[in-house]
Amino acid sequence: MTMTQLIFRSLFAAACLATTAFAQPVKTEPGLVVTYTVGAASDTVAAPNVWLYVPAGQPPTPFLGAGKFTATWNGFITADLRCDFLFRVEANGAVKVELGTNTIIEFTGDGKKASDPTKPVRLGKGNNALKVTYTSPASGDAMLKLFWSEKGFLWEPVNLGMLNRAVGNEPLAQQNKLRLGRETFFEGRCAKCHTTEAGGALELTMDAPSFEGIGSRRHYGWMANWILDPKAQRANAQMPKLLHGPTAQADAEAIAAFLASQTGAAPAGEPKRDEESIESAKKLVEALHCTGCHNVPDIGDTDEKKLNLTHVNLKFPPAALVAFLKNPGANYSWTRMAKFNLKDNEAEQLAGFLSSIAPMAKQPGAPTDAAILARGKQLVQTKGCLNCHTLKLENHFKTKPLAELAAATWTGGCLAEAPTGKGPHFPVTKAEREALQAFAATDRASLKRHVPVEFAERQARILNCTGCHGQLDGFTSFEKLGGKLKPEWMTQFIAGDIKYKPRHWLVHRMPAFPKYAADFAVGLAMTHGFPPQTPAEPPQDMELAKVGQKLIGVDGGFSCISCHSVGPVKATQVFESEGVNFAYTAERIQRAYYERWVRNPLRIEPQTKMPVYFQEDGSSPLPDVLGGDTAKQLDAFWQFFRLGDKARSPATP
Repeated sequence: MTMTQLIFRSLFAAACLATTAFAQPVKTEPGLVVTYTVGAASDTVAAPNVWLYVPAGQPPTPFLGAGKFTATWNGFITADLRCDFLFRVEANGAVKVELGTNTIIEFTGDGKKASDPTKPVRLGKGNNALKVTYTSPASGDAMLKLFWSEKGFLWEPVNLGMLNRAVGNEPLAQQNKLRLGRETFFEGRCAKCHTTEAGGALELTMDAPSFEGIGSRRHYGWMANWILDPKAQRANAQMPKLLHGPTAQADAEAIAAFLASQTGAAPAGEPKRDEESIESAKKLVEALHCTGCHNVPDIGDTDEKKLNLTHVNLKFPPAALVAFLKNPGANYSWTRMAKFNLKDNEAEQLAGFLSSIAPMAKQPGAPTDAAILARGKQLVQTKGCLNCHTLKLENHFKTKPLAELAAATWTGGCLAEAPTGKGPHFPVTKAEREALQAFAATDRASLKRHVPVEFAERQARILNCTGCHGQLDGFTSFEKLGGKLKPEWMTQFIAGDIKYKPRHWLVHRMPAFPKYAADFAVGLAMTHGFPPQTPAEPPQDMELAKVGQKLIGVDGGFSCISCHSVGPVKATQVFESEGVNFAYTAERIQRAYYERWVRNPLRIEPQTKMPVYFQEDGSSPLPDVLGGDTAKQLDAFWQFFRLGDKARSPATP
């Protein structure tokens, strides 16, 4: 549970009435469980909240086909103390919400208007059983969002820290096993050798580092050791062990020698190792939060799950390390190394520092004997290397397509517990091997289905997004992002294409993951019940925009310009913390999130410096503007924000 969630629960407890009526104790874990059913097939998954968005014609999960479906959430709202809440839903489809033994909502919506609020519903202390049943519409996108409110003024998602499910859900455990098998299939690039139909899951297209010019980017000695046993070089390596038996060492060296001969243009730049550069690099390591994913000597805590950086001198020629830091995906588009858009000087300083903390070793020269190079070339062509790695060279390795691999055969070959000596050996764990075998027994149709929600969940975990989000000041907690940011803007931001820094005062930087960006952003939005594309808004009301311009000002407004810049005009009187430039608001933020934030920012971020202006009953402190109507004032703000880079401060002509 994040600090934000803990603070929210404390605020929640303070607002509620104490009781001595305890619910029956149930061992729980965070989140809900939801079962999707399409026809006679079903799939059970973990869910953070009662949120859903499934575009028409798409499946709700990879393990189900497209078509009309039902979704049933089960779990608990866990309250510290007794309290009353109102509930409502937004939906395109039919919804039934049950709390305890009572049905509190039955509603069929078209996605345009929310249900009427319930009367106040009493939550008892402890676990309050929650069940939500949803049926998708006959046509159109499926959408559902559950909201609650204490006063009927501020409607918000049920707090994530209070949603729990019972531990030990057997259907969930069974389906999670299949998901692990499918994920392991992706991570091992299994479809690169055991080919399947084109299209489907995005991860089927994942590449591996290109062999083109690799001799200029990697040391021969490191390549030889890596090829011989990748797992010995990196504990989480996904590449299989290709070579076995008494000739393995010599074969690895031959392959490495051939690859070392594949040179390209020499990378530019050299690491800077002078004392001043090293000190600057240390500050950069902290600013980039490298310790979120890596163990860095003398900086941050050591964690066995993180990747050590003691290998850089063995792996990279000096200039190649600089080039890699500047653009990690140049020769490997699906790399998980973040791109920070480093300047030349920053990359050179960082490379110098990393080189200074890693052991130095004399690099052996790559063999140039023609027979060894020919042997290396032949092994590259016949051992399956070219199924994953690209090189302008004919590939002679062939094996059975996936459709011809019966489930019973997934216990041998490359998945055998010990190497057979006849092919690649994947050093998967016992749990991964069992999951792969369980996945093999399915129809494997899930490989043909790409579901952005599922993609985003998996890649967020693999890319370690929570290593920064929820950990660093100024980085929004990860679980809020999909409900906060528009997918179009998120796509550009994750890809590294946004030219401005929204919170320019932060030393930390958002890294870029260009290959992941579009589907990741869409998946996050859909996870929160938002469509993959933000719907077009009605024509802009310029008269309201003028009112909004006045409302951000000091004279008759909320004095927003004290902390917020507006386009080129800087904030006039920042108190403790600067706000984001208003010129960016409408292109970045989901309108629903914006309205929640302005009504009560402390409900979203208890540590924010943004004050609460509106009263608990929803009334505005400015009764003379738009009749004191809070909704109209919020709309006026938004119409002004829609001006974007044309927005101007009230003080600007």
